[in-house]
Amino acid sequence: MGQFHFFAPSHQQVPIESLASAYLAGMEGIPWRSANRWNHPQGETPVAFSLERTITESGNLNIPWRVEGIGELMLSTASLMETSAPYNLPLELARGVINRLRNQLADWRMAGLLLPDELATEICEASNAFVTAITSLPVHAAAVAAAQKAIRLGLRAGETLCLEYSRQALAARHQHAEHLPTLLGCRLGSRPIEGSEADCVARGFNTAAVPFTWRVIEQNAGKHEWDVFDQQITWCQENGLRVIGGPLLQMDAQHLPDWLYLWEDDFEQVQSYLTQYIQATVTRYRGRVQVWNCAARMNISGAIPLSEERRLRLMVAAVSELRRNDPQTPIVLSFDQPWAEYLAANDRDLSPLHLADSLVRADLGVAGIGVEINIGYQPAGSALRELVEYSRQLDRWSVLGLPLIVYLSYPSAAGNNENARRQALASAADYSPETQAAFMDRLIPLMLAKQFVQGIVWNELSDAAPHEFANAGVINSDGIPKPLLDSLVAIRTQHLT
Repeated sequence: MGQFHFFAPSHQQVPIESLASAYLAGMEGIPWRSANRWNHPQGETPVAFSLERTITESGNLNIPWRVEGIGELMLSTASLMETSAPYNLPLELARGVINRLRNQLADWRMAGLLLPDELATEICEASNAFVTAITSLPVHAAAVAAAQKAIRLGLRAGETLCLEYSRQALAARHQHAEHLPTLLGCRLGSRPIEGSEADCVARGFNTAAVPFTWRVIEQNAGKHEWDVFDQQITWCQENGLRVIGGPLLQMDAQHLPDWLYLWEDDFEQVQSYLTQYIQATVTRYRGRVQVWNCAARMNISGAIPLSEERRLRLMVAAVSELRRNDPQTPIVLSFDQPWAEYLAANDRDLSPLHLADSLVRADLGVAGIGVEINIGYQPAGSALRELVEYSRQLDRWSVLGLPLIVYLSYPSAAGNNENARRQALASAADYSPETQAAFMDRLIPLMLAKQFVQGIVWNELSDAAPHEFANAGVINSDGIPKPLLDSLVAIRTQHLT
């Protein structure tokens, strides 16, 4: 039985609820299932806790951490070995931040990054703060203060590094092409596109994701209603937008028709109905869709309980049926929660990356992979992280050797939205329309700088209509565009077609 022990100064940095989100991960970033517990009564300081696993390998602790002037981020230590003595959590998180910063700097410099003097100074100051923390031991208070300073300076330097990489990499890409071919899209939802929504999509995006929601198309078995999606496709063609069609297969309650639950214990019948629906949809829209998103979120549990093996079989059947009816159009498969935090509390054989790798190796004819990152919607999304970590995660997925399409959402406010199915959790993060736009001003160019990222799709169009992720729309609940739209228009004008 493997155990890790940690202590921190107070619950100000590690709130009571943080331990539920903490997990241990291996070299590939894949979480292990663990039992997490507090070792001291609530309110006692220093804060002490343990994580226990059934294996004894070294690993990284990932835990929400509140950083002064920045907010709450999911931070990770460097690789730690098991020991009976507790680790000083601020010190180990500082080591992790500085380690990732210096490793990323080394990788990008090998790729040709030129390091400005100001950035070199920032990185040096962050590194020196960490050295001060180490050399302040055993004076606990001084070491913690220096570690917290190293975390703050390291995160700031990491953000500056990512911005500089984005600037230089995009400049290099533009030397070969004035306009990048990257798709910048928005998911339209299951309603007609018109009015101010249509104007926003036409201004901010060169692509639309038309969902072809099974629940909407086939409300009664064998009877198809195409009006909404016929209108969306026609509008996209009239306005020169490329189309990503799907996901055709998604196993949550918002996508599956009600009548299918009658057959939830008959897997073969469910598969048969699925392939019939795919055949009808693909036959109708073949030639008017530029990319098919064949299946999404099949790495997580759906409304119909299926084993991993059966989910895999459904994906293979869906790809085969789509390819049989449309041999030419590229097919992608998309996966939710790429950091796989859910594995820390569930028994699964495959992480999303490993599942994707298995399907790619099966040589089904998949042309690309989708990665879905819904920031701030835990447990059904991904925690907010440092900018360097988003770059590292995308680089992990690039090893599959296929183009990536990134599906994104980020809230403009915490709390409830009566039109949304998933609420944004309140945290130390300062969610507002302005911070939503500012974060995407940094993250989207970082993604565009990576040539293997060939598509970015915003998951929500409007907060005013029924939708999935609360407060993540380009348009607010009063029907007014958010600052995010201006950011997207500027990015499109500067870099894309």
